[in-house]
Amino acid sequence: MVKNLIAVILTLAVAATSILLPGFLIEREDRSQLDSVENVPPEYYSGPSEAMIKNASQQLTSEQCLQLILGIWDSTISETTEEHCNKTEFGMKNILVNRVTDLHSKGLYPVSIASNDYNWYSWTSKPYRAIDTTFHTYAAYFWDFTFTKFDNSETHRFIVTESGDILYAEFTINDSSTEISDTSKKDIEAFNSFSPDLMRSSYLFYYYGEYSTTTVNSGSVRVTEHDYLTTSYYTTTMTDAEIKKLDTAAASSFITDFKGFSPDSVYRLRQSAAGNGSSTYFTVSSKKTDNSFQLLLQPLD
Repeated sequence: MVKNLIAVILTLAVAATSILLPGFLIEREDRSQLDSVENVPPEYYSGPSEAMIKNASQQLTSEQCLQLILGIWDSTISETTEEHCNKTEFGMKNILVNRVTDLHSKGLYPVSIASNDYNWYSWTSKPYRAIDTTFHTYAAYFWDFTFTKFDNSETHRFIVTESGDILYAEFTINDSSTEISDTSKKDIEAFNSFSPDLMRSSYLFYYYGEYSTTTVNSGSVRVTEHDYLTTSYYTTTMTDAEIKKLDTAAASSFITDFKGFSPDSVYRLRQSAAGNGSSTYFTVSSKKTDNSFQLLLQPLD
């Protein structure tokens, strides 16, 4: 009788445990998860849509776009497609040709790349996007263009923002076994006698406004109207000590396959926008060899 009673009690205990224990374990697990905070797995987060990025990016000023591209505003840069850009390849090509023509007239580039009946260029391009690393929502676009003259005597490479700012320019005279044209000979002659006027470096920025010859502490000032703001540029030379600290190779963050160079000349350029009291500092450096010329704009650390 006692044995039967023990067996019944054990059976009831096992049954109760089987019924109650799973529920208890589930409740405890639920409480532990409710009391903890964990990161959402990457596969559950798709990020902002392209439409959201484009809409938010339209609110950026030209200065903010430049800060994204140059890394003043933390960003990541990747190659993109024309459909994601605000301008077409052909539109950017036309902007760039006009900009280089203007730089040439200002003494900042050896030749013009405007085509005519006796002088024309083919081109290739790659668009890039710089997107902020915090929200992944704000983006700025820029283009890498290479122009090649019809007789292959020279190539020109430019990094240009969609606002028309020239961040990098490179002119290379190519070794050619074929006879070059008369216009190419003139370009080579112009290159040989060329010396860049870096005091006019503010013209690398495509902002409307006339260049001023005002001299302040051995520098030059240019005042422009852009984005409903008055922006001034103050260009000065740099000391030898400051030049030694310059790392042109840092520009590889926005120029693909760029190795940097030891500049012949470096100028400091301060950009100040009236109304917000902010100033951004840049360096403009150049390097000329027997067959090449490089012009680089980058932020000053």
